[in-house]
Amino acid sequence: MKNLKIGLCGTGNVGYAFAKTIINSKALIEKNYGLSVSISLIGARKGKVQGLEDIHTVTDIYEVPKSNDVDVVVELIGGVEEAYELAKASLKNKKHFVTANKALVATHSKELFKLANENNVHFGFEASVAGGIPIIRIIRDGLISNKINSFAGILNGTSNFIFSKMADENLSFEAALLLAQEEGFAEPDPTFDISGQDAAQKTSILATLSFCKHAVIKNIFFEGIDNISPLDINFGKQLELILKPLSVGIMSTESVTLGSFPAFVKKNSLLAPIENESNAVLINAENVGSTMYAGPGAGAKPTANSVLSDIMDVGDGKIFNYEKFVENPLFSSFENFSCDHYLRITVSDETGVVAKISTLLAENNLSIDNLIQKELDKSDGAIPLVIVINNSDEKIIQKTISDIQMLSEVKNPISHIRILEI
Repeated sequence: MKNLKIGLCGTGNVGYAFAKTIINSKALIEKNYGLSVSISLIGARKGKVQGLEDIHTVTDIYEVPKSNDVDVVVELIGGVEEAYELAKASLKNKKHFVTANKALVATHSKELFKLANENNVHFGFEASVAGGIPIIRIIRDGLISNKINSFAGILNGTSNFIFSKMADENLSFEAALLLAQEEGFAEPDPTFDISGQDAAQKTSILATLSFCKHAVIKNIFFEGIDNISPLDINFGKQLELILKPLSVGIMSTESVTLGSFPAFVKKNSLLAPIENESNAVLINAENVGSTMYAGPGAGAKPTANSVLSDIMDVGDGKIFNYEKFVENPLFSSFENFSCDHYLRITVSDETGVVAKISTLLAENNLSIDNLIQKELDKSDGAIPLVIVINNSDEKIIQKTISDIQMLSEVKNPISHIRILEI
């Protein structure tokens, strides 16, 4: 029976769950794969880990890739720079390397893929995108013979959880975020999740694999979710729209569009019922059309399961060359991205305000698909005005929003949410 020895760096929630998964699944893996998998070494700065005391532990994580008793280094420490140094040391020492670190992959994939290929070892990062959904291998193994036209999905379980609680329980953003932290779906510092940066990093990874070119984070448009109000979610319900944190990658004959931002989808969209911490990815490919993959997007056990799937690749002798995906840069632009748009404008209760706004829309060649004016919601002499604008390019809608915002009758910053037909 083949033996595979793992050096584990990082024993937080995911690392501990991964270690327990290896221990608890040992007999099943041996039976189904003819493979004996064990953790031979742990790198943990605080020393021995409760519940894993029997495993040899070192406090210097950089000793792990040097060990002759390690075949695969699993990195679950988080952050970028330490993880980057650990990855380089592992690959240069001809150790297979597996990570759940999307920031590491998004930032340093080009060099790390090259190092893995040069040293003939596997670089696994299934757990870096969409939690327990095997989306990396779906693209890599299942769709590699297809030209992928687009993808759209919910890639941040924290944001989806927050939107679900705001919609279902009428919570404020702050209350929903606090609940997400209490449930373990948001970090004590949730900046990366709520700013949209986490989803943008995952978008860059999916774009690189989908379009076979290197997508870097600086070319990806992203918006945070912290300006979303329960008002917008409730107005969306009246329009039969559901709010989701979406990530998109669209390849056209002329350009590529990449973005991560809050967006409304129709009630009959396949993404509409994906709630709480769940993730989902819709992929449109040339030969198979549209397929969707959904599952848990957050949590220690689903992430640990995805890490284990990369270990199984190593056990099967798979050494996938990802370097070909990052040979050429992927250029993208968001200013020509076109969709319908939702605007909530707080205006003074005066005659002629709607006419002024309509004139500005007409001057920018935009047409109104729907309009809601809630007189009963008047507060301090101001009322919310909701306008749905038909298909408009990003560049035009941003200019229009700026023009409307300058009207003296507009009292607060305009709420703008894109509406996607997916």
